[in-house]
Amino acid sequence: MIGNVPNSENTRRWPRLPVDMPVRVVTSKGFSTTVVEGRGTEMSEGGMVLYAGILLNPGDLLEIEFDTPTSSRLPAIVRSRNGFCFGLEFITPLPA
Repeated sequence: MIGNVPNSENTRRWPRLPVDMPVRVVTSKGFSTTVVEGRGTEMSEGGMVLYAGILLNPGDLLEIEFDTPTSSRLPAIVRSRNGFCFGLEFITPLPA
């Protein structure tokens, strides 16, 4: 019997690019909003890898604020977590 061998091809929809950028993580619960500094280390049109000192879990919604001349925020959802490293998926992919 031959077992299923996992396909080692990249199944991501968009290629990731290495980055090193400061971001702000904005979370809201009820009337309370929390803003925490974080660091993006990989990014694609559909998401990013985030390091931040905040307790987030897969399924949590948040906004990522980028330090640009015109303040820009992107809504995202936490898809994975390993300690304080989070895999985020942007709710709306970045424009190509």
